[in-house]
Amino acid sequence: LYGTVELLEPDERNIIKATVINKFRGDVSLLTSGLEMLENMIHIPCAGVVPYSYVEIDDEDSLSERLKNGEHKPVDIAVIKLPRMSNYTDFASFGRFDNVSLRYVSRPEELGECDMIIIPGTKNTISDLEWMRQNGLEARIVKAVSAGCPLFGICGGYQMLGKSISDHYGVEGEAGREVRGMELLDIDTVFGQQKQRRQTEGIVPEVGGIFSDIAGESYRGYEIHMGDSGSLPSVIAKGDVYGTYIHGIFDADGIADKIVAGLCRKKGIDVNAKSETAEEYRERQYNTLADEVRGALDMELIYKILNEGI
Repeated sequence: LYGTVELLEPDERNIIKATVINKFRGDVSLLTSGLEMLENMIHIPCAGVVPYSYVEIDDEDSLSERLKNGEHKPVDIAVIKLPRMSNYTDFASFGRFDNVSLRYVSRPEELGECDMIIIPGTKNTISDLEWMRQNGLEARIVKAVSAGCPLFGICGGYQMLGKSISDHYGVEGEAGREVRGMELLDIDTVFGQQKQRRQTEGIVPEVGGIFSDIAGESYRGYEIHMGDSGSLPSVIAKGDVYGTYIHGIFDADGIADKIVAGLCRKKGIDVNAKSETAEEYRERQYNTLADEVRGALDMELIYKILNEGI
């Protein structure tokens, strides 16, 4: 903080009204002398020290601590941790179930006897597919699917599940490249020159397999992807292999619940789902964070800055 302030021009320093120490771990009293020293050096008050909070909210980048694996729970969902993984908050809704663990897997031996596999979105579908193919994860996933483990692909992960991916314009590298997909869904993807971006909502169509109960559920999400896989429903399935372009589909009330219920039925265990919706769960997490931040800051100073522009 001292170095940052000292590098600013005087007019820039004048608009800084307070500092905040964030994500602090440990006894705040041990920091008191340091805060006094900082304030004396930069002549700007410290508005407080916010402790590290264990709340489930959307993180700012893919270095999130939620990508670290915790304990195994009765229902074990494995997310393939692709090198260029994107939109990794797509699976946060599963965190509200007490009996579900969400693990991130980057090597074949880590997959284990999981109950469901998710292949997420990626910033480079072909390269990440080839990465899975080279390190043995693709073969391990196909083997798990043949043994009855359900698989769900989202966006780039969905494209990987098809028969082929063609990149005529070199969108992801060498122009004219075509690679074989995992051949688990009957789709072919062709990359165009324009990225498709749109918000979308609707009803999940009829699907078979272990997650057939999600048919008829409402969803709201967004699409952001290169490539066109043809005119297809929002969710398609072949056996227990599912694919969708929709980010946020698991956030819809009922969809994550019915997926977990299907996995629990298969294992013969109680669903033990939270009674709150995904939106209620998210709101509670943000309220928890807000309460902790409010309790840690000098709110009188904060409101004075807001109201008076001191």
